[in-house]
Amino acid sequence: MSNLDFGFSREDITPALGAPLCGYFNPRPNKGALDRLNVKAAVFRTGDKIAAIVSYDLCLMARAVIDAIAEKVNAVLPELAGNTLYCCTHTHTGPYTSRLFGADCDADYMASVTTKTISALQQAVKSLAPAELYAATTECTTLAFNRRYIMKNGKTLTNPGKLNPEIDHPEGTTDPRIIMMQVKQNGKAVFMLANISNHTDTIGGDWVSADWPGIMEKEMQYALGYDIPVMTIIAPQGNINHFDVSTGESQTDYAEAVRIGKGYAGVLLSALYRLRKMDDLDIRTDMSEFEAPYYQVSDAEYDEAKKVYEENKDAVMEDGRDFTSEDIARGVPFVKKYFAQRLMECRDKAIQGKRMEQQIVIAFNKELAIVSLPAEPFVELGIAIRKNSPYPMTVLAALGMGEVGYVGLPNNYGNGGYETSPSRGLADPTVGEAMIAGAVELLNK
Repeated sequence: MSNLDFGFSREDITPALGAPLCGYFNPRPNKGALDRLNVKAAVFRTGDKIAAIVSYDLCLMARAVIDAIAEKVNAVLPELAGNTLYCCTHTHTGPYTSRLFGADCDADYMASVTTKTISALQQAVKSLAPAELYAATTECTTLAFNRRYIMKNGKTLTNPGKLNPEIDHPEGTTDPRIIMMQVKQNGKAVFMLANISNHTDTIGGDWVSADWPGIMEKEMQYALGYDIPVMTIIAPQGNINHFDVSTGESQTDYAEAVRIGKGYAGVLLSALYRLRKMDDLDIRTDMSEFEAPYYQVSDAEYDEAKKVYEENKDAVMEDGRDFTSEDIARGVPFVKKYFAQRLMECRDKAIQGKRMEQQIVIAFNKELAIVSLPAEPFVELGIAIRKNSPYPMTVLAALGMGEVGYVGLPNNYGNGGYETSPSRGLADPTVGEAMIAGAVELLNK
């Protein structure tokens, strides 16, 4: 007889028409829903030990937002205090959850998200019943690419454009490894979790969508013949996306999300035979904090930015349109002004105070552990953590327990690429190493 109890529930958190959508440099009023957004809650219990995972079909959540939600959850479900991982799928076609790029979140919407988080967790706890846990690994090498390229002039450029003859080579690598978890009750699979490294940004536009993770879930359900919930935990992907620059094909629309979602579903379905049962389960949870200081601008950087701003201060985007990654790659005047202004604000409008971030580990025996990274970490962070983890299967939860933006390793800064371009909220180049150290320490306790 199994010593694991499992419960699951979900709630719809699709925003109202007109709500501004988060994920790009400018808000876009939502025109409707291509598919629904959800908060999903999975609860695991062995004996008197309990752990939960809450996943949101949202772009991001800062620690302050998660702390506010957790405080209310803990008041109602105190057994989950300190034992719950909150993370986002990072869809770029969901509503704002905090102030970003000049837009703010809707307080009523966030209150609804909190209420529905509590409801989902309460229902998941009520539905706890004997279960079995299975896990396996597989990989996919054809759907994700490093999006930062070293150009022939030696500089780093993000999304340099398809078939760009000035591309020399990718700055970094990818992580094709996928970790799968499956829960069975009464012999039937009732829950799937997949840890995948890819950016959740295939659609664009102004229609709400859960992006490829939502499509992947639907495809899994269609193939298996029933509505099994599938939770996607995004692995480090700050320097990863789905664009294959060696082709000229368009890869920004809903059809692309469908292609990728079906692709990942096919990979998971073809690897189901690899799943192995984990016996005599024991759950361990632990949490820690680390400091994530803000980027400090040098005098030389500030002076150069001021010069660039003055040269381009009157620049506007033609027809008032939003600028894109292609505009960044081309270095259009408005984009130059925008990034120069962001750099200057690091000093002119510096954020005061110490920024502390949180990490959590949820471990099952000595075989599998889930550890959070409160950022959009570069893939190299995840590779380093897995290399130093004692767990053969280490699930990496990017955008978990907070979000400080893009975080790379020190060598990723100073040569270009918009992820590491200075801004008020950008983390210091040392934060990546601190995040690795924090995760490894939690994993090795």
